Amino acid sequence: MNFRIYTSEQEENICIRKKAKTWQRSGLISEEQLRLMEAETEPNVHQTNLFFRLIFFLFTWLCATAVTAFVIWLMKEPSDTAAMSILILFSIPFYVLAEYVIKKYRFYRYGIEEALAIASIVSLCVGCGMLLDKYHLDYQIEAIAVSLIFALTFFWVFLRFGFLYSALISITALSTIPFQLSLSPTEERAFLLLILCLILLINILLDKSDNEDFRKERNILIQACLLAAIYLAVNLRLPELVSLYFDDRSIILQPYAGFSSYIYWLSYILTFLIPAIGIYWGIKRRKRLIMNAGLVLACLTLATNKSYLGLTRYAWDPAILGIMLILISTLITRWLSRGPNKARYGFTAENILKPESHGINLTDLGAALTPVFVDSQQPPAQAEKYFDSGKSGGGGASRGF
Repeated sequence: MNFRIYTSEQEENICIRKKAKTWQRSGLISEEQLRLMEAETEPNVHQTNLFFRLIFFLFTWLCATAVTAFVIWLMKEPSDTAAMSILILFSIPFYVLAEYVIKKYRFYRYGIEEALAIASIVSLCVGCGMLLDKYHLDYQIEAIAVSLIFALTFFWVFLRFGFLYSALISITALSTIPFQLSLSPTEERAFLLLILCLILLINILLDKSDNEDFRKERNILIQACLLAAIYLAVNLRLPELVSLYFDDRSIILQPYAGFSSYIYWLSYILTFLIPAIGIYWGIKRRKRLIMNAGLVLACLTLATNKSYLGLTRYAWDPAILGIMLILISTLITRWLSRGPNKARYGFTAENILKPESHGINLTDLGAALTPVFVDSQQPPAQAEKYFDSGKSGGGGASRGF
């Protein structure tokens, strides 16, 4: 059953156009071929670049927030019931406006419809949270209910509009439920792993080979994020690594990180197993994002390895890790470059595809700011004194006296 406001044909055409522009930038197709592909894949929507998308989102979000706050302010110290009612009621016109601007003006990732949809969901969830609080429910029940409301509403936004970040927010809201049940740390992590693994399994089962390309790309991103979330839930030494990063030298490593020994060593094994699965899965299925996620997780495993084994950390450990990574990447690059056509098994170290420009070129921005920065470093010019450049002992006789 399709709940999306955009048709599959529209989103597939947008995906094809995006790929065609990448191919043209990279010199794989000509300008004429690009025009022919664009003529055949007209999505009939209005789009903008990332910079203006963020600007429109921020402006629309501020307007929606200001209107809601203004109505609450007009009530002159409203009660919690009145504020709750306004938030829930305002969620309806915000959502209707989001649907209206898409159908009327054919916006696609324009920022305006996104801000209206998110403002509607946030207003509804906050209002529902205030409503539950009014009935003085148990804190755990109330927290779980609010988490479920956030998860369901943001998941609906993902189903309806296709915003990927809505799916990630929904997963995050579900992931907070185990921490509201007064469970032990081991039970909390086990419950969290169960939730994340179930979502990942469902996503993999729905990710069929005959799906459209745009669905495959979204599923790959969600799968990579879920893989990273599972790893973060498994690695028991990451909080200490974060504390060390912020130069908290006073931290003392707890034996087995506060868990039982068998849970601790099982976690240690999984910190190696999960990145290996991610790398193998990404290579076998040609899913670059998942492979990259696996490589990043492998680096985190190496970074926390000493903490797991209780070994002494030294100031040069990051340097050794960096040198090792450089050597490995150099060896792999040379191995790929020596293959036929500088490729092996469908992989190459050559930069074939040029990235898309989102309207913000950091190089041009830096070049534009350089004169301002240089001028700001110059000492201010001093006003010329009237008796400067004078001769005859500095009395100024050469200045017309």
